[in-house]
Amino acid sequence: MPAHAFVDESSRGGYLLCAVVLLPTDLAPARRTLRSLRKPGQRRIHMKHESDGRRREILSVVAQLEIETRIYRAKLDGRSERRTRDECIRVMVPELIEELGVSRMVVESCDQDRQDNQVIREMVVKAQAEERFSYLHSAPAGEPLLWLPDIVAWAVGRGGDWKRRCGDVRLRDIEP
Repeated sequence: MPAHAFVDESSRGGYLLCAVVLLPTDLAPARRTLRSLRKPGQRRIHMKHESDGRRREILSVVAQLEIETRIYRAKLDGRSERRTRDECIRVMVPELIEELGVSRMVVESCDQDRQDNQVIREMVVKAQAEERFSYLHSAPAGEPLLWLPDIVAWAVGRGGDWKRRCGDVRLRDIEP
């Protein structure tokens, strides 16, 4: 069954690009679960704005979801974040397609969407996956599943007990 991936970044202790993968049958239940975690007036969950108690609560719920998480980590070492992001995307996209059977990827929209599209398209063509892989950028307020990579990337970036609370996360170091 084709899977869906939701992608966001974090810049803590280097550059982290996080992809959370779900099966289509798990999408609606996961969305409901995440929406139920919002506090009144919140448009989305964003870990940098939550208290430690809320972070623990959120992570305990996320750990119960049927997700697979991959984080692509790179040191900036004087390189631009854009270049580092491109390097991570070039490794991530083929892995999502070939190893995890992802057919649809949603990336959190930011001011880099146009550049992302160029790199993603390059990798999709290289994988000869134009007919079986689609991608788009979306605002996190409109897609609760984009909160998942934010949550996990934040926790992995913080390390220690926060990272442990995420459950099984496959971390891949990207060398320039």
